Amino acid sequence: MPPDDRWDSRTWPTQDWVAEPAGVPEPPRRGPRVGRRLAVIGLGLALVGGAVAALRSPERDRTDPPEPPGRQVSVAPFAGAGVVVPQPGARPEQPELASVDQRADRAVLRWAPVTGAAGYDVRWGIGTSTTGQALTARPAVQVNAMVPGAPHTVRVRSVDAFGQRSTPLVVVTTPDRDDDPTPWSYRDDFTSRVLPDPAGWRLAGAGDCGRATRGDGSDSRRVVVSARCGRSEAVALRARTPLRLHDSGELGRVVVETDHLGAGGALLVDLVPGPVDLPAEAPGATPAPGPPGRAQDDAALAPGAVRVKLSPSAAQVLVAPGTPRAGAAAQTQPIPAPLPGVTARWEVVLGVDGVRVLRDGVVVGGGDVVPAWREATVLLGFTGGPGGLHAGLDLVGFVGAATSTPVLAVPPVVDAGRAVVAGATQVRQGSGAPITNARGGQVRVVLVPEQDAPAEYQMEVGGQRFPARPAVAGQPHAGGVRYPVVADVPAAALSTDDAGRLRAGVVAAVPGARVLSASVELVPLPGAVSPAAGSGTDGPLSRGAPLPPQPSVRFLDAGGVALPAAEPVPRGRLIVEVGGDGAVPGELAGLAGVEVRLDGELLAGIPTAVDGPGTGGTWRIALPTSGLAPGRHALRASVISTRADAEVAETEVVFELAG
Repeated sequence: MPPDDRWDSRTWPTQDWVAEPAGVPEPPRRGPRVGRRLAVIGLGLALVGGAVAALRSPERDRTDPPEPPGRQVSVAPFAGAGVVVPQPGARPEQPELASVDQRADRAVLRWAPVTGAAGYDVRWGIGTSTTGQALTARPAVQVNAMVPGAPHTVRVRSVDAFGQRSTPLVVVTTPDRDDDPTPWSYRDDFTSRVLPDPAGWRLAGAGDCGRATRGDGSDSRRVVVSARCGRSEAVALRARTPLRLHDSGELGRVVVETDHLGAGGALLVDLVPGPVDLPAEAPGATPAPGPPGRAQDDAALAPGAVRVKLSPSAAQVLVAPGTPRAGAAAQTQPIPAPLPGVTARWEVVLGVDGVRVLRDGVVVGGGDVVPAWREATVLLGFTGGPGGLHAGLDLVGFVGAATSTPVLAVPPVVDAGRAVVAGATQVRQGSGAPITNARGGQVRVVLVPEQDAPAEYQMEVGGQRFPARPAVAGQPHAGGVRYPVVADVPAAALSTDDAGRLRAGVVAAVPGARVLSASVELVPLPGAVSPAAGSGTDGPLSRGAPLPPQPSVRFLDAGGVALPAAEPVPRGRLIVEVGGDGAVPGELAGLAGVEVRLDGELLAGIPTAVDGPGTGGTWRIALPTSGLAPGRHALRASVISTRADAEVAETEVVFELAG
């Protein structure tokens, strides 16, 4: 039994812990024949084909009935003839607190790694209640949506490779207001009724695949950017408030606090001297990281633009080709591995001596460039990792010269078609109504030209044509590169169609560009104020499936020495070491157990949920090596979660047994 009955597996939520039904016998399991097969595994098996890891669901016959049985969520103990499997030992030690970083509505707890622990079981709530829980393989956790002034209790237990829990480390912490001395010129910590506030932010993307909304559950006090786009497609938040710079010293900075990157992906911070909606993009990949502290050229960027591309392991400063270099290279430190679910503070500092990129106060990147502009649009671009995009955003702020958020005149959706046309666009307004809450507007369209040859574009709105100019002066017109254009339209031409949309068309002498996105920024009437936000009932898209610990296999001799991977395995007693790494890029799915098969037949089953779901670990299985036929064999290790919504993680090792 667990040492504290409050942590009994019966109290674990059903989505994370599924117990075996009482009285249901385990189906009979068959072990490998001791003759030819056992000898094969038993040896010091050499890896000829190497290990191939794959995340996949159990194979299903396409002729199965419409409602196939659910995934396996438990593992029964099993050992084939002559096979010795490990057994639970003493429970792990209690964690020891290292630090608590308490903010107004969240706290990050860190503790010293516990020897022999595969991970940690964390629960929290107000007083003695439990409102949240998490499994993690890392010695840190962030608790969100805390109630200011209320004492919160966090309990952390070490978890060993068999799911045994330690006695809990108990921490009581009370949220209070932040004492942040930063001299903000603009700050949004997302405390408005609707998130994000439409007066301050616009969401943009190449398709309708992303959202920016208030989070749910433990994310309810922050913005969540979620998407189901391609892994290379960015969803962008455009700040309606411009960044304005000082004239000397530190010119300005952009601060972003987010837990993005903990689950992979990338974060773009684009500073563009023009009215753009989408991050720039060109065919081919972003340049690989170059010399530390120096800027690199990116052909996708407009003249003057500064892009900071952040990934879990690199911070790049990118500029348009031909940008003069100035200032000195930044002295940088390596980026610490990000922690899923833990917010990091990123800062892009612009100075007369160049650009510096900081994470949690440490310089991790930079560039030897100094912006020539004094005002820029700030774009935040989010791309997802292996599990998709689900990024929590806690704060965005600027430091610099005084700035202000423009009054919002609520804009209609813009329909600009799919491609540039030649001649008349035949845009029809229908019987809609004129737009009366503005004295004009700027229609913004992002094009993707097919050719490099320059082209002149016009915007047709309300039966009239208006010249369209590059959003950034000097923006090159190149095939496959995003080309943002804008057109100023008077109030008399602004009206909506029967569906409430502003219809627009892009015209050129010769067609040859597709329309990627379109919007309008209305110029408010004199004396107008931003309207109160609406209901804000949209929620984030669901997270990707939780990930089980990732398996690995290696072979050792009877003395515990690793066997060479490229040689046939000699005969003798063999140890198969199966690992399950719980440091996954996303939510960790609790571990029910590990199963090992040789040539398709069950060899060993190791349950790992003694007190509750496991978090990973290492298990050594001793095998006899006599009686197996020489030649090629396959050993597969399967890591099985307690959660039916998690996939099965497997790795297969093909080896050659010596004769």
